Amino acid sequence: MGELAADWRVRLRSGGAAGEVRGAGVLIDARTVLTCAHVLPDPDAVMWVEFVENPGVEPVPARVADGGWLPDLPDGDGEDVAVLHLDSPRPQARPAVLSTELTAGLAVTVTGYAERFDDGMVLTGTVRGLRGHRVQFDARHRREVVRRGFSGAGAWAVSAEGEPVVVGIVVSWRGDLDEPLPQDNVLAYSYLIPVARMADISPTVREMARPDAWDRGFDRRTRHWLADPSGTPVKVSVVGRGGGRERTLYHLEHLADRVHRPADASRAELIDRLLGGVLAFAPGDYPACREWLLGRGERPAGDSPYAAEPGLTVLVDGVDEARSPARLAGLLARLVACGVRLLLVFRDSGGPGWREVRDLVLEPALFAYVDGLLARGKDWETRRAREDGMVDAESLRHATAAIADLMIRREAIAALAEPAQRLRALREFADELRTAYQGGG
Repeated sequence: MGELAADWRVRLRSGGAAGEVRGAGVLIDARTVLTCAHVLPDPDAVMWVEFVENPGVEPVPARVADGGWLPDLPDGDGEDVAVLHLDSPRPQARPAVLSTELTAGLAVTVTGYAERFDDGMVLTGTVRGLRGHRVQFDARHRREVVRRGFSGAGAWAVSAEGEPVVVGIVVSWRGDLDEPLPQDNVLAYSYLIPVARMADISPTVREMARPDAWDRGFDRRTRHWLADPSGTPVKVSVVGRGGGRERTLYHLEHLADRVHRPADASRAELIDRLLGGVLAFAPGDYPACREWLLGRGERPAGDSPYAAEPGLTVLVDGVDEARSPARLAGLLARLVACGVRLLLVFRDSGGPGWREVRDLVLEPALFAYVDGLLARGKDWETRRAREDGMVDAESLRHATAAIADLMIRREAIAALAEPAQRLRALREFADELRTAYQGGG
């Protein structure tokens, strides 16, 4: 699967944010960029990292990380690798997935920033063979051999799962006549430093090249849920400390409207933040809304409080680390009643709060979601009966079952005694109803 744009492809400048374009790099985590040592004017240089394919991510200065300077040697036997540490993290940018698998015949793509192509030039090639620690990749024509401005660019291929993976970084090119441009030589080839070699010499690259450096399934599922406000109102995930899933979560947090960490902030602090910006209320209702959210008093008449924007999402990171997970679960249930979507992260499924969230938050939210879809289905069924015979059959969406039958099934699920079995059946039922009725028929 090809990529039109990628956050991990970065451009490097020296001498300031508007300084000289020196080459390219690869973002491998929120604070780390991989490039060639010769891209830097010297090992103490401050480089500016630009996310040219995602203007929403601000440029940031970077400098060589501890142990990250692995320059080339005059005899050409050096490494020519630099690991840069960003002055401030960029978790909103999606890093590259690294792969140590590199085979002859593999098709690779690179994006560099050659002269007069500062916004990027894309070239392709085919992996051929080794020259020391470097790997040759051939272009279809000498004009497509890499040149100045490509150094440090990620060479990416398509994995067996159909996803882009970086297998190396561009390091150089060589022509048989030593002419300054590839096309002026009879023979010219591009070279890359494979990820496998960089992993041998850099602990940082070694860590990020592990198969479990990222949890791509978790990333894919969570991004889909966050981007789809019509989906289920509550999502629960278990993210242990350390490892690829926690690293993945760090790059997802910015997609939520608010992030709450119960270990660091109280329920009252969360409520004040929400009422101060994302929860709306009628004039004069603030004190009563606050008391109700805290679990004291009645909810004000009318809709107060309610989510100011459709699909508003709160990420609670570490439900089981709250001082009182049970009280937190009560607050979360009230937030769902206000129309807030919740992404709830437990650090340990065996920790406190699991049962309370299941009973007070997740299951009631799923039943309410199902009931909303059933109401939509009933409206659709009424409309279909009215329109049947008047409009083309193709204009009437197929329903899997009559609403009366679906209501009986809903009650059967509610009657299941085992909570885990009830939740599984409820999720499956919600998925089926959504397929049938989402969007109003």
